[in-house]
Amino acid sequence: MKAGSFFPSLKYSSLFAMAGDDCSLFFDLENLTEKQKADHLSNVELTSMLQIALTCVGSSHDHLAVYNAYKSPEWNKILIRYHDFYKRLVDEVIPLENYSYHPKSNFYESVAKYANQNEGFVDVVNLYMTSGSNAVIHKNEKLLEINRNVNSKKHFAENAPSFGIPTPDTIIVKKSELESQKVTDFFLKHSNQIIIKLLGLAGSRNVAAISSIKEASLYVDEYDDTMIILLQEKLDLTNFTEMTVDLCINEENIRIANTRKILFADGLWVGNLISESVKVSPEHREILIKVGEYARYHGYFSPEGSNCGIDFFIGKNGEISVTEINARWTGGLFPAEILSQINNKRDAIPFFDIVPIEKKDIYVDFLDRYLVGEFEGEFAVLPIGFGCFPVPIEGRDYFYTWQASIGDLNAFKQKKNSELGSDVMPTADKIEL
Repeated sequence: MKAGSFFPSLKYSSLFAMAGDDCSLFFDLENLTEKQKADHLSNVELTSMLQIALTCVGSSHDHLAVYNAYKSPEWNKILIRYHDFYKRLVDEVIPLENYSYHPKSNFYESVAKYANQNEGFVDVVNLYMTSGSNAVIHKNEKLLEINRNVNSKKHFAENAPSFGIPTPDTIIVKKSELESQKVTDFFLKHSNQIIIKLLGLAGSRNVAAISSIKEASLYVDEYDDTMIILLQEKLDLTNFTEMTVDLCINEENIRIANTRKILFADGLWVGNLISESVKVSPEHREILIKVGEYARYHGYFSPEGSNCGIDFFIGKNGEISVTEINARWTGGLFPAEILSQINNKRDAIPFFDIVPIEKKDIYVDFLDRYLVGEFEGEFAVLPIGFGCFPVPIEGRDYFYTWQASIGDLNAFKQKKNSELGSDVMPTADKIEL
């Protein structure tokens, strides 16, 4: 069965099978450092939200693989309520009878067995990204190598300029070279305002702002001396706005699917601003299409259209600088695709957050009361997805949530705090436009 990261479409049927794949693209999961193990597990558990969101992204002829935990009485009741939300929001959703349930520990092995037993029931297996962890499904070493190239920060930094793609000033070194004159000169050149980037992992877990070589050394302390490190000039956010788009790439066409502004809280990506005001100029569009040409040149495309995300900065004077390419599905694609199906003209701010497990029912009641398309007020809420694993924080168990505030962000914050308490969706209080 054909597998890849295809843009969602009614033209073909998908078995959506998405879990935490980033780390296994560049690293052996059996030989991770302790930090990598923790980050990988966190990423695996975060992707449970993506699985549920796919219900609303997909259509009635699609199928969906989710974690076993969603069958438990604790989470199945919530799952059924989300499914009802989605049916009230859009014309078509993936039916509950098209769900299959798989263990977290060997998710893809279980999905592969399920797909083999039901061969021919869909056209493709749609993956978050082609990686080592899901090789049992794609069985395509050439495709895996293509993805290692086009998802590599190192490969992009080395090759993007030859495609006419502007990027921040970057040097590539090994850990053993951090004390070299080359690195010292680079820090001096950029007034010690540097971004350090590593291969693998997602959600800013491999990217950090640093201001000294000592900080760089501490950041990579657990890795061996051969670890590849990118050091990049840090762009001044008072002069630049960080944005992202998705591209759909096939043999003949490259199109921009949606445009979003990136939102951070505590230095980590938490969501996006999706708005009619968030646009790119024809000149910027030309550069972004070149990024798609770069990906296609290196083999990343398909007849169905392969999804590719681009992170970039736009300066106040109109300059553009492309920082990263993600040849896979992106976090922003899910809400953007859902929003494209509903009649909403107001600003939408999709974001990740947490909710105490003991408050899960009143949280879902809140979503129900203020559901976009039904509630008429200063704001509304779009349910996107929810996690099924406990997240222990200071002796209390939370679960991950994914939602969008529609309309007045401050009105949303005030209402959720007054009705639910500040311990529900605390990250929302930190988001500023």
